[in-house]
Amino acid sequence: MKISSLFRVAALLFVVGLAGCQTTKPIAMSVTATPTVPGTQNGDVLAKKRAAGQDIPELRGQEIVTVRTYEYHRESKNQVASKKEIEGISCEITSDGYKASLKTPAEVRVPDYGYASRPITASCKAPDYRDGHASVTAFSKTSQDRLSSASGGGLLGVVAVALIDAATDHKKHDYAYPTLSVTMNRIGCEKSVVGCR
Repeated sequence: MKISSLFRVAALLFVVGLAGCQTTKPIAMSVTATPTVPGTQNGDVLAKKRAAGQDIPELRGQEIVTVRTYEYHRESKNQVASKKEIEGISCEITSDGYKASLKTPAEVRVPDYGYASRPITASCKAPDYRDGHASVTAFSKTSQDRLSSASGGGLLGVVAVALIDAATDHKKHDYAYPTLSVTMNRIGCEKSVVGCR
């Protein structure tokens, strides 16, 4: 296994650990992405690209992407800025072949193509805020689950499982998306004590 792969594994476990520590707002709405490709049947937005020879598997169903918006604030000049979830921000998500409109926090059902699942971008707008943008890419949930189960065995256990995982066919893995977190900066943030993020 390459060293860069080990660093990606360690980073993934770190992010997963951090995500579990944050309290989040309840989901306000759930929407299904709308195809932007003319003639799409049964939600298979990449069918034409597959037919043209691109390495894209058959549509596996749908995956859920959670979209949340945050801002940083500080109660006093001596306090470190903290991240706070904000609700009701209008966002549009776009990807290869589909889009959706929502208000945060929201869940979006998107096409699941496993290893060929496309990156997703969110663009969010709200009065008194600069436009916010963020993107996510799908990750191997199979690999994450394996590494999470091995984390109790110490570094050697994680390395052993990572080597086994690297030898498997990642095209057969289940894939998922991390939370799409968009940071919103207030207009004039460059002059504030918090600054722009």
